[in-house]
Amino acid sequence: MSIVVGIAPGQDNRAAVELGIVLARTYGHRIVATAINSAAFPMAPVHFEGQYEKKYRKIAEAALDEARALIPGDIESEVVLHTARSSRRGLLEMCETADAYRLVIGPSADGEPGRIGLGSVSNGLLHSARLPVALAPADFRAPEGARLERITAAYSGSTTSANLILGAAMVSAQSDVPFRIASFAPRSRVVATAGVGFDMESSVVDEWTKVVRRDTDRILCSIDQLDIKPGETDVVVGTGRDWAAALTAVEWKHPELMMLGSSGLGALKRVSLGSHAMRILQNSPVPIVVVPRRAKADYIRQQTV
Repeated sequence: MSIVVGIAPGQDNRAAVELGIVLARTYGHRIVATAINSAAFPMAPVHFEGQYEKKYRKIAEAALDEARALIPGDIESEVVLHTARSSRRGLLEMCETADAYRLVIGPSADGEPGRIGLGSVSNGLLHSARLPVALAPADFRAPEGARLERITAAYSGSTTSANLILGAAMVSAQSDVPFRIASFAPRSRVVATAGVGFDMESSVVDEWTKVVRRDTDRILCSIDQLDIKPGETDVVVGTGRDWAAALTAVEWKHPELMMLGSSGLGALKRVSLGSHAMRILQNSPVPIVVVPRRAKADYIRQQTV
């Protein structure tokens, strides 16, 4: 299997390549760094076609050369310039050809440092990919020789996040990476205005932590392959004045990634600003692996057979 890393011609791809290296080393797969040549299908007059494609191909090849130089010798890898009608379609075709375990995408060109920025390609992939998509924050870097230090599964209490926890726990066990469950919520504006004291807030957090642990124990302890005992899984709850504060309220290792189910993302073009999953994605200080709705059934089945 492979880790397919999407290389965007003319952009800084280091964050995506570095995340791809960490995943490849952790899971024991090769890297396939892929740039898509969609210039063969330009919306331009015929006499411009050859010139446009030649220039675009040169830029794409330069981006692949930069990616090749970043990949260390202990990781098996190849670079591919694949021709397709669109970047999204081309990456999906390469994932199928290369038997991809993960597809890694970098941040949008205007992404905020340290945060994940969605562009048109990553937006489309979250709804069309049949495999988990890893999103690298802007400026993501990993220490030399790094493997994942931990996998965190985001839990909201929904059936989707329950299935996600099961899949994440299986990935953790198979790759020998520590695993934990996290739930996040900003303080209610009403509660903040009412001046609820710290002791009461702490008791609410403690109670929710117990609920999360009870639910996840029921999910995980029923799977013999996991050999997990009640109370054994690390559970944390992050709260703060807003989503950014809630996510930074818990401790993060480096490098670590968070797995997030996408059913709460909705149709991204119409997504509500109050979307739980979208807020987590936008404010996460670590890379996120999104399991798209179309991928969920296949992914969970693969992890539990």
